[in-house]
Amino acid sequence: MYNWIDAKEYSFECFFLFDRWIIEAILDEKAIRYLGNYTEAAYLSDLSIAMKRHPAVRRYCERKAPSCRKFLNRLQTIEQSDWNEQAMREAEERILQAQETFVVYAYPEAMERVNYIRNWHSEHLYRLVDLDDKLVLDVGSGTGRLAFAAAAKAKRVYASEPVDCLRDYMRDKIRARNITNMKVVDGIVTDLPFENDTFDAVLSGHVVGDRYDEEIAEMSRVCKPGGWLVICNGDDEFKRKGPMEELTRRGFESFCHTSVEGGIIYDYRKQICG
Repeated sequence: MYNWIDAKEYSFECFFLFDRWIIEAILDEKAIRYLGNYTEAAYLSDLSIAMKRHPAVRRYCERKAPSCRKFLNRLQTIEQSDWNEQAMREAEERILQAQETFVVYAYPEAMERVNYIRNWHSEHLYRLVDLDDKLVLDVGSGTGRLAFAAAAKAKRVYASEPVDCLRDYMRDKIRARNITNMKVVDGIVTDLPFENDTFDAVLSGHVVGDRYDEEIAEMSRVCKPGGWLVICNGDDEFKRKGPMEELTRRGFESFCHTSVEGGIIYDYRKQICG
């Protein structure tokens, strides 16, 4: 866990703000592998308690993500001892804290305060790629860290983001700042809603990593020959030992800087062959 949130400040009803793909990620036995010391038995028990305490959340999840019904039915069969209100609330908090990377998607203002966003500077992007008068795509845009930085220089920027709350957040910022060269769209890194050879630069940060070949192939597809794929990560406190081999062996150059948060940060770029 990154301690991006204090779960005591959040309601389990934040599930009502989750998109289908987030619910599917949380309500899955495979999720346990990403939750550190949270054992499978404890995770399932806490989810069972939380869903029984919030039947409306359960019904929402069933309707929003029908593929999760079997999992939810399994939770219903888990027997619980007599739990008091405090113990049930603590179970919910453990779930929310463990899934904090999804919770912040529902609260963009909280996401803006996470370690890799709060002190990042746009100069880290500008040193990687020339964006002047370019057509740019930001993949997995989040709150728009890269997209807004690109919009200050580019001809036009498209911010692709699969989370509805974050798309609305960026659109509100665009209107508030009277930005005229940026558009927000729905899309995921493995299925981008654009034609081949569209962009001069395709940006991302903290997106590529689940299915490297498929993700990089899709980003390359929408990038023009001679254009650039840029992976510009945020600044955090983690002291990395070196660049990611999964990227460097796929042809990415690496660039290193020391974060104001104290971490060692690696960014990457790759030019698409003509």
